[in-house]
Amino acid sequence: MKIMKIVSVLFAAAMMVTPSFANEKSAEDEVVKIVYQCDFADVRRVHLMLNTLNNVVKHYDKNLIQYDLKVVALGPCLQYMMKGFEGTGFVAMPYCEHGGPTGKGTDSRFSNLKQLGGDNIEFFACKNTMKKKNVKPEQIDDYVTLTTAGIIKIIDLQHAGYAYIKIK
Repeated sequence: MKIMKIVSVLFAAAMMVTPSFANEKSAEDEVVKIVYQCDFADVRRVHLMLNTLNNVVKHYDKNLIQYDLKVVALGPCLQYMMKGFEGTGFVAMPYCEHGGPTGKGTDSRFSNLKQLGGDNIEFFACKNTMKKKNVKPEQIDDYVTLTTAGIIKIIDLQHAGYAYIKIK
């Protein structure tokens, strides 16, 4: 009889505790969500942004932490997401193909970052800026997704819980 009482009490206690644990997410299950705003032309700031993006990707990959990283290019930063400049309001700059820490320019660094991060990183180009600067979709790098308005994309991502990063 005592054993039945003990089992009943333990069962009742387990029933009360289990629901609170059932709804909790472990830290391992959560995805780190980050959005970077790139709206500047300064190549030094772009390289600093690329350095921090590389550090983020390497850190989370090394520690087996799931992450979802978005980079939204609008305004003058759109030029870093372009593969062609003819007929646009942008001019191909030498730093796209040369310079920076690797010596290979920003084009190489962006594409390497995309390869490193794989499906965990996504780049967006602002259609409003494209329209203003007469940039056609085929002039945007192949790994970049178009978004109607870069600033709205950033707001929507922040609303969805993404941490906001902007390099100053």
